[in-house]
Amino acid sequence: MSDEEKIVEISMHCRGGQTCITASQLLAEMAFEKDFKDTIAIPIIGAERRGAPIQAFTKVSRSKTIKTYDSVVNPDYILLFDISLLEIPRIRDTIKGGVILIVNSPNPIDMKGLPEDIRIFIVDATGICIKRDFMHASGPILNIPMLELLVKFLDFMILKQWKK
Repeated sequence: MSDEEKIVEISMHCRGGQTCITASQLLAEMAFEKDFKDTIAIPIIGAERRGAPIQAFTKVSRSKTIKTYDSVVNPDYILLFDISLLEIPRIRDTIKGGVILIVNSPNPIDMKGLPEDIRIFIVDATGICIKRDFMHASGPILNIPMLELLVKFLDFMILKQWKK
């Protein structure tokens, strides 16, 4: 089944303050503006503090109504805003065969223990933000460079939407 015919599920893992909850909401809003039939952003918000591991999920569909509002269990795409989160077993265990993994890292990652049939794309989002002075009080605003790579796969963004 192509991405046109199914509900595409995206899981985002970051540390508090790294903007993945905002990324999830932005992705859902922009997909809806781009005439997707249904989108939903699902933040996992609790007692997390800045620097604590957090998750956000997004579901988008070009043709179906999304009827489930629970977190994503078998994502099609995983965005990892902090490479050190790969050391957490509950996060590493979500990386299943066939997934596209987008990782914020300036260096290649250790593939040991990861399924062989995943596709990994590395972007130095932190470096991009620092170089372009895309910062807030607590550090780089990582959501834009991370989403920019994701939307190349989803094939639905245009620059005008980013400018909004």
